Amino acid sequence: MIRNYIKIAWRNLLRNKVFSAINIVGLSIGVAACLLITLFIIDETNYDKQIPNSDNIYRLTHFAVIEDIEGWGAHHSALMASTIHREFEEVENAGRLLDNELMYGAGSNEISLNELPSQYHEEHFAYADQAIVDIFDLEMVEGEASSSLIKPLTIIISESKAKKYFKNSTAVGQVMYLNGNKSEPYKITGVYKDFPKASNFNYKFLLTLKGVEFGEGEQTRWTQNNYFNFLQLKPATNIAAFEDKMTQVILNNYILPAFKNGGYDKFERLLRTSHLDLQPLADIHLRSKNIYDGQTHGDIRFVWIFGAIAFFILIIACINFINLSTAKSANRAKEVGLRKVIGSGRKKLILQFLVESMVITILAFGFGIVLAMLGLSFFNSISGKLLTLPWSTWYFIPSILLTALFIGMLAGIYPALYLSKFAPINVLKGALSKGAKSSGLRSSLVVFQFTISIILIVSTLIINNQMDFILNKEIGFEKDQVLQIHGVNMLGDRLTTFTNEIKQIQGVTQISNSDYLPIKGTKRNGNTFYNKEVMNADGVPSQAWIIDEGYLDTFGMHLNTGRNFDKNRATENESVIINQTLAEKFGMQNPLGKKILRGSRTYTIIGVVEDFNFESLQQEVGSIAMFYGNETTITSIKINTDNIPETLASIEHTWKAFVPNLDFRYTFMDESYANMYANVERMRKLIVSFAILSIFVACLGLFALSAFLVEQRKKELSIRKVLGASLHNLFKLLTTHFLILVVISIIIAIPISFFIMDNWLQDYAYKISISWEVFALSGILAILITMITISYHTIKAGLVNPIDSLKSE
Repeated sequence: MIRNYIKIAWRNLLRNKVFSAINIVGLSIGVAACLLITLFIIDETNYDKQIPNSDNIYRLTHFAVIEDIEGWGAHHSALMASTIHREFEEVENAGRLLDNELMYGAGSNEISLNELPSQYHEEHFAYADQAIVDIFDLEMVEGEASSSLIKPLTIIISESKAKKYFKNSTAVGQVMYLNGNKSEPYKITGVYKDFPKASNFNYKFLLTLKGVEFGEGEQTRWTQNNYFNFLQLKPATNIAAFEDKMTQVILNNYILPAFKNGGYDKFERLLRTSHLDLQPLADIHLRSKNIYDGQTHGDIRFVWIFGAIAFFILIIACINFINLSTAKSANRAKEVGLRKVIGSGRKKLILQFLVESMVITILAFGFGIVLAMLGLSFFNSISGKLLTLPWSTWYFIPSILLTALFIGMLAGIYPALYLSKFAPINVLKGALSKGAKSSGLRSSLVVFQFTISIILIVSTLIINNQMDFILNKEIGFEKDQVLQIHGVNMLGDRLTTFTNEIKQIQGVTQISNSDYLPIKGTKRNGNTFYNKEVMNADGVPSQAWIIDEGYLDTFGMHLNTGRNFDKNRATENESVIINQTLAEKFGMQNPLGKKILRGSRTYTIIGVVEDFNFESLQQEVGSIAMFYGNETTITSIKINTDNIPETLASIEHTWKAFVPNLDFRYTFMDESYANMYANVERMRKLIVSFAILSIFVACLGLFALSAFLVEQRKKELSIRKVLGASLHNLFKLLTTHFLILVVISIIIAIPISFFIMDNWLQDYAYKISISWEVFALSGILAILITMITISYHTIKAGLVNPIDSLKSE
């Protein structure tokens, strides 16, 4: 029986080639889009789940209210992990991890091996306790995991880096030097398997924390927070109860007394609003939006958005099948009537139509997988992923088959029920031909299709406008034609000589040495400052940057009042330049000459710089205090020339003269600035791509639907033409219904898209306003696309000779 139904289904496919092709193409595009987005979602939601015992590993975070603003952080004292491990029986292990480039050795370094002269730039360094190796259960390729970081000046490296530098020889026992510092030889004690691609811990080098201290007393001070803390809890621990218990014990017994003993009484109110929390390891990637940790993460909202897009594209393709099946019902009515007359029951007819639907769906899934394979490299390029189709997994093929059957049922059930209910007597009388010409359900589904498409068009336009706004907004500093040379710390005491030689190169106008730059990924240092002239005033959290005398001019920053740093003044180490925001938070109307406190040191304000955005435009301009200094790994050079390649070659030549064993590495600041918004740009490209696909699939259905409806009304159109109707009259007759549906779609889509995009824009402190022009343009585009799609068949019908349509009557 089933074999017979499959044969009939195949014959119907061949008999209705246009119908079949449009259904298969539309569904295959929907399947390909769904498959690619599903791979993306699986990758995003599986971060760090491959780590053994990940369900019991947590990152310690904290909540506090600062200046009436709620904030979350993830950095804690060097004492925190050991104290929690000692105090609470629920904790099996606790360890510290530090990857802040502010601390020497973390982040990126220039390395050399053994006594070889060559220097290599490497990134992804972090400091770690031995407990981190144990908690994450790192799989060692060489060395013993249990003792890999227990001694000072030891390091473990990833397998990929071991292969890069030591090929087939043993890495354990080799010596690595950081930044030319021969006084601290790091001995390689182990090689671990690289972290999975879907991991927040893409560290390639782990340095021991044994014997390390970042400043005098840093390891025994509760008031200095530099470390991520990871806890491994015993199974079945009540997390909420443990968080409350931990907060009470740690704050009251350790942190509050430490702040009071250090003279920080003003912090007591802040700490009373604080709470320690545990973030599951698997949540770090997608649920860290409001936690300040200095790292780049995904966003669970993007996962939901792309999941919804995949679902709607597939639904649009299914709607095509439903609409086309019901639209051509008159063509199948006599077949249904005859089958019922000769004894076929309704259940058998439903099964036959479902089999036809399944055949189309299975073919569409096959083509869809091929399209996904062809489009995977493009999808990876715009999503920033390295996804592959999981052919080797046990669940992939069964999932595809089950989904194909489910979609076939979903798309085919209504047409099967609709077609199988025809009464034989009505069919054979021809009473159903009129009923097939109009359908409230069909119209509703067309409205749904175009509503989704218009929402995607609006979203694309608004995201595009916001990106243009971000990249072109006045941000308080000049980012164009600023070249940044990396690794200048290797110059040592020759930095000043190097800087002076660079100044002599034609086209170089300004130069500055500082690691603190107004772009993401450079050094940050948060401190708390006090107005010395106001007793018992609350402290103001602020960034504390080290810059030189050329910094403001290199980046085109403007002093509102006061002066710049001067290297010839002996008192510059006691001076500070602040921004407008910090002056306002201190309540200073005339800041020059005023004193502020940073720890136990007093600084005199010598200048106030105009506010500039030093973080993403998702955040408001923060407070910043700038101090004089010249320790750096980055030299920034302002270039004013049309011949950038020649200037760049001259700079590289100078570099090679100073550091012949180290590659010349540089970036341009405008590119680094644009990279701050790489995630938004990827989202824009993905939404544009899927918007085009959804519109294309919807138009495919509209194209076929208009063809069938014109075919059903061809005799009516011929009679109208004989009676004097013009081509314009016929065109209007055929298109009005579709235009009404599109207008209804526009009306529905406008408030929905406004709500969605207005919520998205709330992430930005600086954003565009959503104007009516966006909705007008989206509506016009939808109407134009509709008119172009249905014009072919309507014009063709109007040009047909009436005799050809009426001669059979």
